Amino acid sequence: MKNVIITGGGSGIGEAIAKIFCKNGCKVYILGRRKEKLEKVCEGSDNSINYFVCDINKEDDIKQILSKLDKVDTLINCAGIISSGEESENYDYLELSDIININLKGTLSICLQMIDNWKKNKIKGNIINIGSIAAKNGSKYFPIYSSSKAGIIAFSKSIASRYGEFGIRCNVISPGVIKTPMSYIETPNFDDYIEDIENKTPLKRLGNPNDIAKVALFLDSDNSEFITGQEIVVDGGYTLSQE
Repeated sequence: MKNVIITGGGSGIGEAIAKIFCKNGCKVYILGRRKEKLEKVCEGSDNSINYFVCDINKEDDIKQILSKLDKVDTLINCAGIISSGEESENYDYLELSDIININLKGTLSICLQMIDNWKKNKIKGNIINIGSIAAKNGSKYFPIYSSSKAGIIAFSKSIASRYGEFGIRCNVISPGVIKTPMSYIETPNFDDYIEDIENKTPLKRLGNPNDIAKVALFLDSDNSEFITGQEIVVDGGYTLSQE
């Protein structure tokens, strides 16, 4: 049985990944800052999904969690935030700092701690990071978010190259427009844009969290054992219309 850590596992893509990994026989540990959301994801899982309330930016939080687990096979990073409106010239620098700290710094920190743990214990671990198609073409309304995700992609490729000799893999899934609770935070009137998005998507629908979860499951399977340092775009072809 694989032990899997999922950051940002309290909702959306992280929740979907936790549930599909649980159904496929994994022991899952979800991390997040909101206890009530984490508890809800764990309901009905027969203890196959457990949670830790933590801040991935706090090194001691992660160290304590790793000390409680005998072994971790896979780390999946879904934790992330996005601003709730257009970033203007008066953009709040505290919010800017939050986006970089959670999306980029926090992910990088837990990856490095996990890698140190794997090297020490001679474990051939696997990291799956969540990027975004916004990192490819940028985003008019969310430049800080886009930058943080671009950093995730570059970092993932770098550690795949650096630590491959230890049997450690790292890949990125870059979702397109996925209907999640975050969709309505970044765009309060999100429903008004759905038809337009579907028309611009070759597969003529929005993505859903399970679309991403199934790719994550593949990247953690033996079927992908020779894949590392790659970005897999899962967007129904949406970026084709942006060329």
